[in-house]
Amino acid sequence: MLAMYCKKSSKNVQAKCQQMRERGQIKFFCRIRSMENDSDISCIKVLSDKIVSLTPPSTSVGFQTGNYREIHCLFHRVFEEDASQETVFEWTTIPLINDVFRGKSCLLFAYGLSGGGKTYTMNGEPRKPGIISRALDVIFNNIMHFQAEKFVFKPDKMNGFEVQAEEDAWKERQCEAHRTQRLMKTDDAIECDQQAPCYIQLEGIDEDNIYAIFISYVEVYKNAVYDLLEDTRDYGKHKRLQGKLVREDRTHDMYVHDVVEVEVKSSKEAHEILYKGMCTKRKIFGSVTSGFSCSHSVFTIRIVQAVLDQFGGAPEQKGAYCVSKLCLVDLAGSKCTNYMKNTSQRLGESGNINNSLMTLKTCLEILHENQKLGMKKLIPYRDSKLTYLFKNFFEGESNIHALICVNPRAANFDETLHVMKFANILKEVQVLHQSSTVKSTGFPVGRRRANQMFQEALQKLEQDERVQSSDDICSISTAFPCLELKDPMDDKLIHNLIQFLEFRHEQYNLQRQNLVHKEKEFFEHLKAVMQKNFLAQHENTSLHDILDFETNKRIALEAKENEMESCAEQLRQELYNRSEAIKMVKQEAVVVHEAQNGVEMLKKPLPLASFSRRKRSVTSPIISSEDENSTSAMA
Repeated sequence: MLAMYCKKSSKNVQAKCQQMRERGQIKFFCRIRSMENDSDISCIKVLSDKIVSLTPPSTSVGFQTGNYREIHCLFHRVFEEDASQETVFEWTTIPLINDVFRGKSCLLFAYGLSGGGKTYTMNGEPRKPGIISRALDVIFNNIMHFQAEKFVFKPDKMNGFEVQAEEDAWKERQCEAHRTQRLMKTDDAIECDQQAPCYIQLEGIDEDNIYAIFISYVEVYKNAVYDLLEDTRDYGKHKRLQGKLVREDRTHDMYVHDVVEVEVKSSKEAHEILYKGMCTKRKIFGSVTSGFSCSHSVFTIRIVQAVLDQFGGAPEQKGAYCVSKLCLVDLAGSKCTNYMKNTSQRLGESGNINNSLMTLKTCLEILHENQKLGMKKLIPYRDSKLTYLFKNFFEGESNIHALICVNPRAANFDETLHVMKFANILKEVQVLHQSSTVKSTGFPVGRRRANQMFQEALQKLEQDERVQSSDDICSISTAFPCLELKDPMDDKLIHNLIQFLEFRHEQYNLQRQNLVHKEKEFFEHLKAVMQKNFLAQHENTSLHDILDFETNKRIALEAKENEMESCAEQLRQELYNRSEAIKMVKQEAVVVHEAQNGVEMLKKPLPLASFSRRKRSVTSPIISSEDENSTSAMA
């Protein structure tokens, strides 16, 4: 029993470790807004591309309570005041778009104080488009030639899709064309030519897939969800929208029930829908002051992709598709009361915003505590529609990026400090990284291109009048004769029909025989090709064997060459040592020879003068210089 318990415990530990390895942190970025006035004092200093420091000014609560220390905050990337919209988009959104095309669900939300630049970052301006506009441009620029026909995929109102037959999709396209002709153009049509196009090559695009893009735009206002794309013309110009319910589908994915999802086929059409939602937001919810919003905006892009069949055609199976989504969220700032009139309505808006953001912070804290301590505390997602809508992102498999937008003014230090504390909580929370849900079918690559080449070749044959139409390629005769019986006594009609059918049957037999003959020729040719392929493979195998033999032989020769070089090196070393020994012997011989010559010189008899000089030197070892001179003169 103990062994079984230990084995089970080890399996649980391994599974938990594997799950923790698959989890990752929420990536969070920081964008610092430029100062509005040159006289303003900044409390934020950028130390590097990942670290910022906060210095408490004299007006802050921390400074007044005696806390003067500088606070450092770490991010995955810090965007300074001069950072462009394109730079922010490439760092924060492009990785998420790549993951969405791999079948993953992704979330990007902007968090910060009112006036921190969240709405500017998400929506942008006509000449400086934000993240939403750039995301739409990048998506459509990459799938422009790979899109499915409109209404092939249809939402089922339960967060899923169904594949329609081509006839039904064609009928809906005709109805939409008539409806578009009847409707008049509104004054709110967006001028898409002002949008700067964004061209970035994505990594997850498969040329053998077909794609459909659906967008929705909702608003969370006073803890209620409203659909900004809902048509309100029948209810009045300024009548408020009806609140929507947040539900959970069968895959435990949260969605807004009965929300309007529009299928778009171009970036211009998507921008028009986005602008329509923004106009609805301004008309119905109003604007407190320019640039500040008291509601949370959620723009969702859902991508439906299906794998083409083995012949490059559209799939007919209902479950042969993958759905992924990208949620781009502009959270309202928590400091609305400082920028609006203190009316009861505005205070209620500010209170609802603060409650929703506080609920979001509480949910993240409890989620981190459960992950760190292994607890199972109940997370209050249902306390706010905002957190309930994003429940599956934090508890399911997803990729999340958070963009913290801050205003560096020293007057906002205390509020900015709370924002940085929220970012610190985000750093501790881990989410389960989702694997790719796009499955491979094993079909050959390049099916779409092959199908297009076939259609182009068929059109060329029709233009050259080699075939009348694509339907007549397999026809065995002309059209049927007239079968209308005008006279009861007319016997030729039946006779002509019999002759036509007999002729048709003869043509069918001839084409059948021709087909059998062609099949036989094809199989003979295929047999010959396979035989050649077999011989080529056999020859290739023989050549590989010869190559392996020659390679082994070369390796053996190289080893032998290395061995001979080592032997030669040893011989050279030995020759050098012997040469040195010979030199030493020669030197010793020279020394011995010189010594022998000296001994022989000593053995020879000395002359008398030298003998007398030697005698004097023995008797008188000290001789004066005058004696030396006289002696040398005598000699």
